[in-house]
Amino acid sequence: MGWSAFAVSGRHAITQEQRREAELIVCYELLTGHALWAHTNRVRFSETFGGDGPRATPTIHHGRVYAMGASGILDCLEETTGQLIWSRDVVGGNHLSNLSWGKSCSPLLAHDLVVVTGGEQREKSLLAYEAATGQPVWQGGRDRASYCSPLLASVSGQEQILMVNGHSVTGHDPHSGQILWEYPWPAEYAKATQPLVIATNQVFIAAGYGVGCVMLRIDRSAGGEWSAVELWKNRNLKPKFTNLVRRGHYVYGLDEGVLTCVNLETGDREWKEGRYGHGQILLVGELLLIQAESGEVVLVEVSPEKSRERARFPALQGKTWNNPVLLRDLLLVRNDQEAACYRLPLPAFASELPRPHSRQ
Repeated sequence: MGWSAFAVSGRHAITQEQRREAELIVCYELLTGHALWAHTNRVRFSETFGGDGPRATPTIHHGRVYAMGASGILDCLEETTGQLIWSRDVVGGNHLSNLSWGKSCSPLLAHDLVVVTGGEQREKSLLAYEAATGQPVWQGGRDRASYCSPLLASVSGQEQILMVNGHSVTGHDPHSGQILWEYPWPAEYAKATQPLVIATNQVFIAAGYGVGCVMLRIDRSAGGEWSAVELWKNRNLKPKFTNLVRRGHYVYGLDEGVLTCVNLETGDREWKEGRYGHGQILLVGELLLIQAESGEVVLVEVSPEKSRERARFPALQGKTWNNPVLLRDLLLVRNDQEAACYRLPLPAFASELPRPHSRQ
């Protein structure tokens, strides 16, 4: 069980799962699905809407695996063996309350630090630990955490950590956690969609539950003062927990489950068509690969003028919220009940249905 996706390194495909009362980080052999190792924590996160199990996808960095469990356990493991190097209780160890739907952030590795998000309290939005030892380094921010992951990016000529929080969007100094700029974005509903850096000083944000989308311009004055200004704001794109893809001057996403194209310069909606539920999307060349909520995988050709389905196949059965992973011609998909690896027919890509190697 669980909503983690796969992180892939070489022949390793690593994910998180819930098996009865145990939360696991599991490494599978990419081409066979055979389990190579598993690390177990005796915890079980459960809530009615999303169900049981971990939500976050692990991060692989320099031969180590960093994974955030749904209850707030941050583990660092050896990639080849699964041996535990260090572990921290991010929620309990910092006197925080867990989020209603569980910790969902993938750990960010930056400057020998591993950075994760906080809890329900409007404090400690970000927490940084030494990647090598797990020792605390800094805490930053003053907002409730969201279900997004920290993102390292260059904005207005400075490297910073972008974070969509429960009631704001912030840019942080990656070395200290200090807030560089802050944009108030109040809403009582969950935010789970990663921001997009559009130009050197523009950041696009979007959220579901009727919140909508905003284009921000992030500037720094000659005196070093930062500012975040709205260029436009509307409700033309409302992704519930789907990430977005950009192609040229347009962004594509699932607006409450319907595929939508929005002009990034004006905020105008160009079209809205094709119901895929609250799934996930990848940009593959000129095609969108959509992991539909139903479990189907759909290939869609898109342009600012229209969309056209090229192919679809039933990759999984049942509700699927997990992100797909494409590695050359291999497609890894999973949901809370099963996982599969498909070999796609490249370069034709959509001329025939692939055959799966599956694990249940």
